[in-house]
Amino acid sequence: MVVFAESEVKSEGDGLPVFQEYSFEQLRLATFGFAVENIVSEHREKAPNVVYKEKLDAQRRIAVKRFNHAAWPDPRQFLEETRSVGQLRSQRLANLLGCCAEGEERLLIAEYMPNDTLAKHLFHWEAQPMKWPMRLRVVLYLAL
Repeated sequence: MVVFAESEVKSEGDGLPVFQEYSFEQLRLATFGFAVENIVSEHREKAPNVVYKEKLDAQRRIAVKRFNHAAWPDPRQFLEETRSVGQLRSQRLANLLGCCAEGEERLLIAEYMPNDTLAKHLFHWEAQPMKWPMRLRVVLYLAL
């Protein structure tokens, strides 16, 4: 669990923590050393990254996405892009809360989605794919 002093965790008007950079050590501790039991998503060939779940400041559930070094070789580009995306906020989407670009490590910290990702519901559930009327309702809801 990532624990910060109250003065460290600043919040915006929407109740979300301000986007910030975390150290690799903070995220390693939060995921209990990137423990296997905290893995919620893992991709090998197509997207060499792993997503871990844990809690931020003892209450907010987060997802920590750890990229393979080859995915983001330039730390400056990674930081610029994540800071830009981190400024966007929506009550209807999982928000990006922070990042880490330390040495060879590239990690994103986002709000945790307990029922999997929208992409998985739309594209990867062969047994029970989302029907088209529901897909349209989701798109309209997110667009508002």
